[in-house]
Amino acid sequence: MKYNDEEFTMNQLLKHLLREEQVEPVCPNCGLALREALHIGKFGCHTCYETFSDYVPQIVERVQAGNQNHIGQAPLKSAEKIQRKKRIEALELKLQSLVDEQAFEEAVIVRDEIKALKESGESDA
Repeated sequence: MKYNDEEFTMNQLLKHLLREEQVEPVCPNCGLALREALHIGKFGCHTCYETFSDYVPQIVERVQAGNQNHIGQAPLKSAEKIQRKKRIEALELKLQSLVDEQAFEEAVIVRDEIKALKESGESDA
């Protein structure tokens, strides 16, 4: 059976019908459509985040070149705080590992380092 260019295959017909039936999400608060939000690159109001919540991970992933976690530079004001927080988190993991291994003398040193880092962070605030 040969089809000319104007005829649809069953698969094409189903895809076309499904596309016709799909309703584009629109924010009930500000009236912004998902397509518009994607075009302008931002949402119109706080309700947009709830309305388009199913699409947000895909949008972020696309904007971040396939990543859902921000991997860019940190603002200068908070870069030191972020580094300290990451260091504390790493040390807390190490501390837990040392406790599990019952290496208590090393654990005390790591605990004190965590305490000092936390105190230095409080003095910055």
